[in-house]
Amino acid sequence: MLHGRIAPTLAACALWAIAAAADVSAEDRHWKRLGGTGVAAGLAGPAGSPADGAWFSVDGRRLFVSLRNGTVWASEDLGLTWNPADRDPLAPRALLDPPTFDGALTVLRNPYRAGVAYALGEHLYRSDDGGSAWTNLTAIGRGSVIGRWQTAIAFSPLDPYLIVVGNAMGLWKSHDDGVTWSSLNANLPNFPIARFVQSGSPSPPTLAARSLGTLELIRTAGGPTWRATPGPALSSSRLPSEERARIAGHEPLLPPGYAVSQRVWRDGKPISGDLTACASGPECSQHSISALAAGQQLWAGTSNGRIWVSSDNGENWRLSWSDADGGLVASLWTDPDLPYAALAIAGGRVLRSTNGGASWFDISSDLPDSTWRVVVGHPAAGAVYVAGPLGIQFALADLSLPGPAGSWTDISGDLPARGANDIALDPLRGRLYALLGGYGVYWTRTPQVERALRVLSAADLTVRPAAPGSLLTIMGANAVRARAAGRPAPILDTEPGRTQLQVPFAIRGNSLRLQFVAQGNSHTFDLPLERVAPAIFVVDDAPLVLDAGTGALVGWGRPAKIGGTILVMATGLGEVEPPWPAGRPSPEREPPRAVARVTATLGGAPANVVTAHLAPGFVGIYLVEVEIPLGANPGAVELAIQADSRPSNPVKLPIGR
Repeated sequence: MLHGRIAPTLAACALWAIAAAADVSAEDRHWKRLGGTGVAAGLAGPAGSPADGAWFSVDGRRLFVSLRNGTVWASEDLGLTWNPADRDPLAPRALLDPPTFDGALTVLRNPYRAGVAYALGEHLYRSDDGGSAWTNLTAIGRGSVIGRWQTAIAFSPLDPYLIVVGNAMGLWKSHDDGVTWSSLNANLPNFPIARFVQSGSPSPPTLAARSLGTLELIRTAGGPTWRATPGPALSSSRLPSEERARIAGHEPLLPPGYAVSQRVWRDGKPISGDLTACASGPECSQHSISALAAGQQLWAGTSNGRIWVSSDNGENWRLSWSDADGGLVASLWTDPDLPYAALAIAGGRVLRSTNGGASWFDISSDLPDSTWRVVVGHPAAGAVYVAGPLGIQFALADLSLPGPAGSWTDISGDLPARGANDIALDPLRGRLYALLGGYGVYWTRTPQVERALRVLSAADLTVRPAAPGSLLTIMGANAVRARAAGRPAPILDTEPGRTQLQVPFAIRGNSLRLQFVAQGNSHTFDLPLERVAPAIFVVDDAPLVLDAGTGALVGWGRPAKIGGTILVMATGLGEVEPPWPAGRPSPEREPPRAVARVTATLGGAPANVVTAHLAPGFVGIYLVEVEIPLGANPGAVELAIQADSRPSNPVKLPIGR
């Protein structure tokens, strides 16, 4: 039952859901950090990449750390903030030689506590009697509370019980001589080396890291962070040993089932010959496939400057490009909906083909010379983006027809570092994601993509069928009037470059012709039409779910309660009873109910739906009241609703006791 006190919060959330999709000005060049710089790995705090050294200044006021990438950072507040630094001389260290037990790599005395020593190995050990007896300070079960393979330890001149340890999982601090631990990785620019899993999904990009497997973004009460999940990220480990010797220095991120050496492999079998075409010589053993793109055609690039194309799933390959200087093919991009278009970075230049690789044109124009690493494009917007040591650059270029490219523009903006390891484009929401070595993931809006004309679900800005009464967002246009299947379609809201409208409840059939006028031009889209197309509203990757008892927005800081009831904001649940006209706010009392049978699941298990009806006072928004079962487990649980068995988008719902 909807309580009266929920109405103000619901109003705010509904406006948020409708208007927040517009974000701010499309011309904003500000980059936002997505999640922290540490990874949740089940340790004493966020983990990072390896830390090779740690030490305090002589006066004990500054803590230094040297990272595997060669950088040195200093903190004057014991790890709350970090700044780049020059290497400071290490304080004198006294060795106990030789190590007194197996597995110790280094044994050090604490210069500020007589008789206390530490052994650095797979775990960290302490001796209080000069090395006769040892206590393991980090083992917990079969694992380690701070990660394995300790590489450095620092002793504070100001506090003899304060130690800082560097290891394969970052930097860690103990104020009580190793009894308890905390992480110093949350703000340390030491994010694991990773690559994006390219996807058109509107969700934040998935990462693939060599050391930690797959990473995903999760939200906690302390803010968003990254979590390591099982599954291989970069795949060459299952190749025969003789093939693994021919892996590219920077192994390309590959589609599922693919691996590369000097040949292309799919599902454990080679589907090409040696595409490096390197006959003999010592340099041949170092050449390999360095880029692969899979669409309706397969595209493969090699480290010695060749691009190959296969139109028959790898049965036959034809040489499409050969660089005279043998320059590395660092990146390939193609679009499944535009099979004859491709982009490449070869020999530091940006190449474009619009005819299936029959010819390539250099569109580098005024792009600064550099070892550019990755290229992505968006055909509808005619946009091309590249990233590398000099940052991120953008140019306009037609990807379907040959022609000159526009000038390149630096869009690195306020990124904390110039060099970008990888970029990924979200073509639906108009976002560009950037991965910066050490610093983590950032995103910005891409005005060119935002202006590309497309019709999406208003709930989560994805492509899905329309349904009677559902809310749609037209991206890239400010419509002044619209018709759906010949009926007037009410326009509910407009923002720069975006329009939200409602599909009439009375339409029927399998397809919907949407016609609208914007900027004096008429446009027509033919969309699939279903009786229901349920979708849960999502803003900034968080679902719009209310606590039915308090009206508060459910989130990591205020989770849903076991045994309680939530209100899920959704659209696309189809017809209502009694019938209601499109474009008119639902009545405050006895709002129309969904005709479809609405169910819900939490973590894959059924959850009772109390009611599903239009949200009082709003247009096209449904409220689905769901009970949290008494047997639900606390934590992040996947929530989905179904209308006549058709599922919505799954969302993560935080549940507490």
